[in-house]
Amino acid sequence: MGRPKGKRSPGYAERRQELARRVFQTILEDGNTSLRAMAERTAVSRPTLRHYFGSREGAVNAALATAACIGRPHQERLAELPIDDARTTLTDALRLLVMGWRDLGVGRIHEVGLKTGLEDERTARTYVSDILEPLLQAVERLLVRLVNAERLSPLDTRQGALMLVSPVVMALLHQDGLGGGGIRPLGIESMVDTIVDAFCRAHVAGSGTQEGRELVGTLGR
Repeated sequence: MGRPKGKRSPGYAERRQELARRVFQTILEDGNTSLRAMAERTAVSRPTLRHYFGSREGAVNAALATAACIGRPHQERLAELPIDDARTTLTDALRLLVMGWRDLGVGRIHEVGLKTGLEDERTARTYVSDILEPLLQAVERLLVRLVNAERLSPLDTRQGALMLVSPVVMALLHQDGLGGGGIRPLGIESMVDTIVDAFCRAHVAGSGTQEGRELVGTLGR
């Protein structure tokens, strides 16, 4: 007797998760999100991908959800950095972002999330909720710790996270994702120092006092 209509076969969820991981790996390797490319690289047919994900957008959406699990330890590490000194902490945080982007495949995840998210509303929600927001919230948590330890003055930590992360992500997209490094190279390491210096001048604890002004004055030297 055939399976009742709408009832999934045993092991469906496990097989779907396995395929999502394989699709994610193919995206990391070459960034190609066509259904044909994903099917060829995962060694299954396009009808199989449609069976498990519904569409090309569904497959990419599932792959991004898988990527969120992989990126979580990196975000936890960023959020829990030592906070003895605000400048050192924030510099380390942004350098971790650059390292993850370039060396751990994080950049490819963001590139694909932006590309497909602008084309598909459901993928956009997955990218924002599972990839972009966890990064921003990790930086927010770090800023909250710095404020609570009086290393930074009170500030809107959500806005602060956006101020720190946005220019670095834009620079990485420009240099790596869009090939701007071959058109107009940019030293992102020195840019990180400039961003942190400016942020600390505005938000380092006690910056309005003589002691604070002397501290902030050393940041740009």
